[in-house]
Amino acid sequence: METRKLVTAGVLLGIFLAAVDGTVVTVAMPTVVASLGGLSLYSWVFTGYMLLTAATIPVFGRLSDIYGKKPLFVAGAAIFVAGSVLCGLSTTMLELIAFRALQGAGAGSMLAIPYAIFGEVYPPESRGKAIGWGSAMWGIASVVGPELGYVLVSAVSWRAVFFLNLPVGVVAIGLVWYSLDEDVDSEDESLDYWGTLTGAVGIVGVLVGLHQYTSEPTLSLVAIGVGVVALLGFAWVERRVAQPIIPLDLYRDRVFVSVSAVAFLSSFAIFAVMTFIPLLMQAIRGGGALTAAIVVIPLAIGWSGSSMTSGRFVARVGEQRLIRLGLGVMLVAFGAAAFWRVSTPFGLILANTFFMGVGVGSLTPPLMTSVQNQLGQNRMGVASSSYQLFRNTGSAVGISVLGAVLSWQVSRGLHGSGGLRTFDDLQQALRAGHGVPHAAEAALVGGLGVLFVLSVVTIALSLFTTGGIPSREESVATGAAAGDD
Repeated sequence: METRKLVTAGVLLGIFLAAVDGTVVTVAMPTVVASLGGLSLYSWVFTGYMLLTAATIPVFGRLSDIYGKKPLFVAGAAIFVAGSVLCGLSTTMLELIAFRALQGAGAGSMLAIPYAIFGEVYPPESRGKAIGWGSAMWGIASVVGPELGYVLVSAVSWRAVFFLNLPVGVVAIGLVWYSLDEDVDSEDESLDYWGTLTGAVGIVGVLVGLHQYTSEPTLSLVAIGVGVVALLGFAWVERRVAQPIIPLDLYRDRVFVSVSAVAFLSSFAIFAVMTFIPLLMQAIRGGGALTAAIVVIPLAIGWSGSSMTSGRFVARVGEQRLIRLGLGVMLVAFGAAAFWRVSTPFGLILANTFFMGVGVGSLTPPLMTSVQNQLGQNRMGVASSSYQLFRNTGSAVGISVLGAVLSWQVSRGLHGSGGLRTFDDLQQALRAGHGVPHAAEAALVGGLGVLFVLSVVTIALSLFTTGGIPSREESVATGAAAGDD
């Protein structure tokens, strides 16, 4: 029991490190740009990280099933920490982008493997509780991250944001290396190199294309075309190799397909809206970054609290019922947000975001438990990494697609008000702490309203895909069988 607690502590530290990174770096970036220059490359600091994370998640998941979770978690965390130190030593924006990509490659391990470790050290009936703790780290990180970033940048330097990962990462590595004892029982130690290559090119190509759509439409279409061709090549390769990186027979498993669909669609909705709600609050309430931080707090509290509660009750209530309850709460919360106006009371908006957090936070424990119990111990890495891949890809696609819709809606409604003609103009004015005219506020509220409506449609589609997720009675039988694998 004591060993399990140490493993859990190390894994939770790793999850927190990956989760908090994005928020602290966001706070530090204005200072980074002032120090290193390269404003035109600003977005690639985040995009490079995201692309490498998405590309390496399935690789780490597959490798962990072959060589064990411990060495792959440690290797990934070490890459992340090394990338962090190099980011802190960067002297140009190009160096920072390259080292952020290295960080992202390590983060792929810290997203793919922690929940697989929980699947190893906890029996099926109590996995949900541990997974709930891991999911709660994301909510906690979204509150702690901005404040931590502000303190480090103000009191020390923007470089401290990256150097802080060194001691925390070393502790996480030490705890997992010392306390995790596992038996690796893989019949085949071959790695699907062509599948790894084509899958990575496909994911990166599509995500780059979506990211560049509004600024470089021609380049975007080329990148998406390359990505689609690579993904078709990936499917061709996976049908012919003995040990595919993502076995295609999983896509004939109704539980796996349902979990993947819910993970993708729910993440498509929530992460895009989380990105733009703080911007809306800055526009209509003023207060700059402080207002943006305040509006995220109730969402994070709802997320963390419901994650831990859902994890505790998943074995008692059943995966399907909890997932439908969470999606139902999201549906109501997003539907209510579609009626926000410039005059909507701030307290009502905060309450609304709290219930958004409650809905999304309740999803990860039952979704992850379902797919782990279904695929069993020998595929624990593939099960956990596939869930995270669809979740991360859904959030990236959602931010790109819904961001493009928001940009079009807002730009159409600005009419050059206050010298603002495009969504980018509005974002730059808000980042600089400038007030915006009422017409710009109305355009942003209207544009975000369209996003909420699209999110409601996406969440409704998620509800329709839950039929393959087992009921409580089915999950008890499946979990018992998985525990015997």
